[in-house]
Amino acid sequence: MSMTIQKYEDWMRPQVIELFNMEYGIPIDEFDKLFGDFYEHPFQREHCIRIVSVDGQKVAGFQSFFYWPVVVDGRLIRSYQSGNSLVHPDFRGQRLFARMLNYIHEPESGFNCELLIGFPVEASYNSFIRNGWKNPFNLQWFIKPLNPVRSLLSNPEQQLGKNWGARSTADFKCDQKITAVAQQAAFDDYRFKYEKGDFFRFQFEENGRTAFFELKAQRRKKVIRELIIGKFLSSHLDAAFITKAFNELIRAVRKSSNFTLISCAINPDSKELKMAMDELGFRQIDRKIYFIAKGPVADEIKDWSNWWIYRSDIDTW
Repeated sequence: MSMTIQKYEDWMRPQVIELFNMEYGIPIDEFDKLFGDFYEHPFQREHCIRIVSVDGQKVAGFQSFFYWPVVVDGRLIRSYQSGNSLVHPDFRGQRLFARMLNYIHEPESGFNCELLIGFPVEASYNSFIRNGWKNPFNLQWFIKPLNPVRSLLSNPEQQLGKNWGARSTADFKCDQKITAVAQQAAFDDYRFKYEKGDFFRFQFEENGRTAFFELKAQRRKKVIRELIIGKFLSSHLDAAFITKAFNELIRAVRKSSNFTLISCAINPDSKELKMAMDELGFRQIDRKIYFIAKGPVADEIKDWSNWWIYRSDIDTW
């Protein structure tokens, strides 16, 4: 039986769910719900494209491109993130992943976009590059110690939740010189439905300028209480204001909770973000996240330093 690359159909859902169960050990019922919340929410359902490799009636691979709005030069563009890529163990080594990536360029796909973005793992990075994707920069991680001792004796996630309250959906407009994943209440509503974890938001305002932070608590090695700055946006591209906003965030976190450390992954080519990390004592660590891009918008970019891409921009945030 010859392998066919085609769009996903509803009858394939149990096999796709089983693929992810085999690879990641996610309980079938749990992933089935996540699959529905992620792909079939009204925000996403009419936009995303799901692609499969099929051998007869057997699903051999899955790849998707989901709508992920990005604002470039103040304009909301039709952009998608690549993710949830998987090939059944019995069919690996047959270039199915590359063929699924290429399917969106076939007329029958009906797919049309201005920009593709992705955050590939090490195993798939080279496949994307061979497929013509650019790797203009990688997200670089920075960390700053907060209260290493006190964090062992407290529940900082609970503390911060009590003092800051639950996050709510929000619209936020960046300085037009900043390229970033759009901060929209409608996008929030979609993501809130499937995201799991302890999330927080913080805003700083001064002299008509506003900064927006998205954060998430994470426990590592059972004793490390990490607070991740998953997103930072600013209404003005001003280095002094940006540094002050980060400083005010750190002060507010220290006042409200006892985390071991705070971390942030940024585009290191952004002089404003890098300046804030340096001036506030964040230490660069040996950890990065690949960022890749493809499409007409990506082809036009000469300087990527104003692309503010973060950890929360990844679908698995």
